[in-house]
Amino acid sequence: MIKLANICKEYEAELGYKKILLKNISIDFKPGKVNSIIAPVNTGKTLLAKIIAGLESASSGDIINSENEKIIFIPSKPNSIPWFNVKENIILGLSNYEPAEIHNIINLVELDGYENHQPKENSLGFRFRISLARSMAHKPVLIILDNPFNDMDSLTKKEILLLVRKINVSEKISFLFLTDNISDAVFLSDKIYLMKKNPGEIINEIDVTLKKYRTESTFKSKKYIEITSTILNEFKKHKSNKLENIFV
Repeated sequence: MIKLANICKEYEAELGYKKILLKNISIDFKPGKVNSIIAPVNTGKTLLAKIIAGLESASSGDIINSENEKIIFIPSKPNSIPWFNVKENIILGLSNYEPAEIHNIINLVELDGYENHQPKENSLGFRFRISLARSMAHKPVLIILDNPFNDMDSLTKKEILLLVRKINVSEKISFLFLTDNISDAVFLSDKIYLMKKNPGEIINEIDVTLKKYRTESTFKSKKYIEITSTILNEFKKHKSNKLENIFV
């Protein structure tokens, strides 16, 4: 189990004063669930993601990882090596692996038949599937998604959202999704944390009471629209957070 306890991050500016970037971030990641953090741009979402993944250090607070299990970070621009094929990209960094497991993961991310294809730089959906598969191959306790959908066209994004939710439910993989898009977060999540800026601080928690299995029709459901509206209204209460930086 992963738990954040009062994570803070301070930055010392050139003139000697300290700026608080993140303040008292506490999140309890339940196994097999999708948690999201919705926040405006320049709030510190990526910084927080890197702290959780061990790529940055916090100024104070604790990350409790009871079993010292792997946490994988997928950045906003999914990584793949263009001269490697799909399978070579997926097994990258693995010292040993079971071919049957890799084949199963390739099926799960819907790349069956593309094992020998090389990813193109402009194919964001294809490259994301590779990054997701590579992350799953390392058997992490948590996969962090740092706003990877914003540059995708609407059709590709919808396909990927459906895929991530399907994999979460079928494989019970835990995800943390950081975004400035309310609609994406509501569709994907079991629980959403709302985060304000200056400093980055959690201002509310929303339980997403949608059905476990979600389809395209979920986007039009009454409950989905209600939750989206609730989140939008919560941000309106905090006028320092510009709503044009929060997307629906």
